[in-house]
Amino acid sequence: MNSLETTVINLRTGIIGAAMTIVGILLSGPLGLLAVSAVHPSPPWQGAGLYAQNYHPVQMLPFFGGFLLVSGYIVMMAALHLIAEARHKANTLIAVVFTAIFATLIFLNYINQTTFVPALARSYTPAADSAISTFSLANPLSLSWAIEMWGYAALGVATWLAAGVFNGDRLERTTAAFMIANGVVSIVGGIVTSINLGWVLTTPGVVSYAAWNALVLALSVLVVASLRRRQKALAPSGYFQLSNAATSHER
Repeated sequence: MNSLETTVINLRTGIIGAAMTIVGILLSGPLGLLAVSAVHPSPPWQGAGLYAQNYHPVQMLPFFGGFLLVSGYIVMMAALHLIAEARHKANTLIAVVFTAIFATLIFLNYINQTTFVPALARSYTPAADSAISTFSLANPLSLSWAIEMWGYAALGVATWLAAGVFNGDRLERTTAAFMIANGVVSIVGGIVTSINLGWVLTTPGVVSYAAWNALVLALSVLVVASLRRRQKALAPSGYFQLSNAATSHER
């Protein structure tokens, strides 16, 4: 396999990863929350007992979408490292490491939300109050919110570091600007959370969450568009003729 074929494969992988994040953002954000609100919303936090009393399996839906979102970023950032120019390889490698930190933290969080906390809610006893309060994202003061916000701050560092991959035309420079913007917004979110953990479920926190969803959705769309443009730019270079010739030779 020559370097051109490898580049095309890596571009395709990056597009798939970014597309996964788009679906994950929609399922874990607007669509997931809409489904929860329509079927069985959780009331404002007033303790573990009330949470368990109002627990419904549909409340896990956004977090299952979150698994897809996180997986998409793993795929996308690995591909961006592989297609990066040599001068950006150090930054993109560090970005992959920060993506791994992000994925570890957020996977742990969503395992708690889809498996551990629901199990405690389904078989609720007052002895579970402490564990539910600590790990449920329904509680604005839970450990899980600290993990969530700093996990996405780690992703922000990753997208900021990988922004240099997109240094071509106006579309790519716009993509890079959104990747940097996500870094700034996500890191600031982590810092604000360290000052006031409970802000996440206040009106400013919810508005910020909605704005962040719009930001990362646009970012993923821009990544898909930028990588697809690179794919098309390679088409006239004879990649497909090379690929067909290789296939014929193998036969």
